[in-house]
Amino acid sequence: MPDIILEKFINNYLNINSAIITLVTIGLITIITIVAYSLERKISRSSPFYKRITVHLLEGLVLGFSMIMLEQIFFILNSGSINNGWLYANAQLTILLYCMYLIRNKITLIINILMPILYYHSMNLPRLNNKDLPLFAISYIFLIIIVSFIYYQTENLENSEWKYLIMQVLFGLSWWIILWVDHSFPTIEILIMLIVFLIYMSIIRFCAKKLQDTMLNYDDLQVQVNYDELTGIRNRANLDKTSIELYKTYYSEKAVPLTIAMFDIDHFKEFNDQYGHSTGDEVLKHVAHTMEREMFLTDTKGQLFRFGGEEFIIIFRGKKPAECVPIITDLRNTLVNTPLILNGQKLDVSISFGISKLIEEDSSFEDLFNRVDKYLYASKNSGRNRLTVEGFTYNFDDLK
Repeated sequence: MPDIILEKFINNYLNINSAIITLVTIGLITIITIVAYSLERKISRSSPFYKRITVHLLEGLVLGFSMIMLEQIFFILNSGSINNGWLYANAQLTILLYCMYLIRNKITLIINILMPILYYHSMNLPRLNNKDLPLFAISYIFLIIIVSFIYYQTENLENSEWKYLIMQVLFGLSWWIILWVDHSFPTIEILIMLIVFLIYMSIIRFCAKKLQDTMLNYDDLQVQVNYDELTGIRNRANLDKTSIELYKTYYSEKAVPLTIAMFDIDHFKEFNDQYGHSTGDEVLKHVAHTMEREMFLTDTKGQLFRFGGEEFIIIFRGKKPAECVPIITDLRNTLVNTPLILNGQKLDVSISFGISKLIEEDSSFEDLFNRVDKYLYASKNSGRNRLTVEGFTYNFDDLK
């Protein structure tokens, strides 16, 4: 008997069709991972409801498309028959469970809960007279509990290999009992199919982890390319790329203003000369972090960049220079009222600003930068700790 089971296992599972379905499943998992990863980066908990639900629906559509694609490929491999359906079922269960871990939204939860009902044999009315109906109902309820638990406890499960394995076993067991009610195959095969399902999940999890690690490495590279290593804010390269896009957008949209503010640290060279370059680095970080934190807390809608050296840029979309003056004044006041304490010594830091908006005469973003830079130096030449807006210089103390 064991020899027969082993021979059947080898014939059914170790063949070319099994290899193809496995590779197709890995390919679909890769597509799902890339799409989900790209979509989830576009939203956060603070995103509008319509935006979040749109992303979640798209993720659900990708999951549904993957299930249909897997079904079509399976039927092509089997010339339209349902032979070796266990292979197709295990592949589908693998995708369903994987998406529960990857795509953490209620759309995937609903799809997992409804799948036994959407599964065509489950709609057969003769089942109502089936003596195994209670077993189906119990297994279905058990599946709902397991799926819901996985959805709400994903992070805890991922942190424990044993919990993760137990949830896989319970998920696969409840599904194969449901399938057994319809097809009445030998009960020993539930165990065999469950083992195959766990092997599938191990393969998929390994491949998915490698894919996610690759994406994280790509993110790290993106951070290195687009963010300043010292201060952690956007760098000159990111500014250059952003400015090209902004010019195309806002130059054609005459009714929507775009304002640029450039500032630098007053007497920065003295920090380096008197205290050393390490202190100068701390001053740069202090200014960048204070400004970025305050911009986030007050929701200014501005973007902060390190332009180079001790110079910084803030881009304000949809705001006129006059609207930016009180924002910049508050940012400056926060910085002045938050001195840097370094090695027990208090270091007072002030900044000078130049502000201008994109105008029709600007042939490129470079024209705007040059004008803002000129206004910044007008503030510095007027005694520093000042603000020049479209050629007019003000003392910050007079703007309180």
